[in-house]
Amino acid sequence: MAVSIRGLLPKLYLTAAIAGLIGTSGAASAQSTTRELPPDEVPRGATVAERPRPDYDPPGVRLGGFLLLPDLTVAESFNSNIYATQNNPASDFITAVSPKVDLRSDWGSHALNLHADSTIVRYTTHDSENYNDYTLATDGRLDVLRDLQLFGGAGYQVRHEPRSSPDNQGGVEPTEYSVASVNAAVEKTFNRLVMRLDGKAERYVYQDVAAANGTTISQSGRDRDQSELSLRSGYEFAPHRQIYALGAANNRRYDNTLDSGGFARDSDGYLMALGTSYDIDGVIIVDIYAGYREQNYDDARLDSIGGWTSKGKLTWNVTRLTTITGTLSREIEETTLANASGYFATVANLRADHELLRNLLLNASVGYEDDDFEGIGRNDRYYTGTLGAKYLLNRNFSLSAGYGYRTRNSDAANSDFSENVVFLRLSSHL
Repeated sequence: MAVSIRGLLPKLYLTAAIAGLIGTSGAASAQSTTRELPPDEVPRGATVAERPRPDYDPPGVRLGGFLLLPDLTVAESFNSNIYATQNNPASDFITAVSPKVDLRSDWGSHALNLHADSTIVRYTTHDSENYNDYTLATDGRLDVLRDLQLFGGAGYQVRHEPRSSPDNQGGVEPTEYSVASVNAAVEKTFNRLVMRLDGKAERYVYQDVAAANGTTISQSGRDRDQSELSLRSGYEFAPHRQIYALGAANNRRYDNTLDSGGFARDSDGYLMALGTSYDIDGVIIVDIYAGYREQNYDDARLDSIGGWTSKGKLTWNVTRLTTITGTLSREIEETTLANASGYFATVANLRADHELLRNLLLNASVGYEDDDFEGIGRNDRYYTGTLGAKYLLNRNFSLSAGYGYRTRNSDAANSDFSENVVFLRLSSHL
């Protein structure tokens, strides 16, 4: 399931941005600045938010050939519109406790990683909105030959549907769902040609939710299996510069022949695209593809969805202290709204990170999302903005604070809303 701006509400703060064009003169200036820096101080392509900070990065716990990285975050936030309603918004203070642990291999070849996290959320007044989310996941890499690698992974997530989702069921509690997934890939290099075949399968299961009148809202019509097979063929015409072709086929199969509205939602789709991965001296890095995507539904009453699709990221290290990141995506998403087959979600983000001090990082972002529903004439437009700061106290503690704003303008009646979120977060690491 693609993650959109609409799905970020349970995270207690908003992060968003919109993709922009980079001027040639700005790129040249940043390039000359970065070249003068010692390579061990600013690794190639590393952004302000990602680059190593030996004085403040958690050391982890060495366990033989593995590195254990535990983390605990406690966040307090205020949300001005927890139900994402147009009229009579309800506000509340929210506490979230988020333990996380990563176990990463540190081998000369091959790799194996384990991950677990949980988010325990409690509302001060509206305790019916409380929820517990968690993730268990593993992934690995097998280096069969120098030019042949195998990849694999599996995971299980429990999540809760945000109140702002157009598929929100209106229950007295948020709708809980789980996602079980497996994936595998093989990558083979032929001189400058790289071929990669990926396969993944996901299982979505939604829990029934109680309605305000005491009845039960059945969610079984939303349970489904999704799978996708994709092939990427890339040619590296220069170091760190590649063009590639991408093709993919997917199928989505629902447990019930008909959903609660009487629609058969099984579908098949495909993607064809061309892209490039282009690195200009670690200063400007672009990875983007564009093409055509289509989804066809078994039910004749549900219109097929087809159109241009894209996914990409642009990173610009303006100086060693400032990074600008832009992302753009346009994907077909699932919905169970009556008479709607699905919708095209177009998401654009722009984010700036600045190192004011070596241990004080500032960030700001703006974002836009357009959800165009097929078959019902509904169009939702989201606008977001955020400001934030992160203070690195030492290698074991960091403090973050921020503000986020989000608004939705919708063609559907009574679906507009706005919200303000302020948060303070303390993280501890080993």
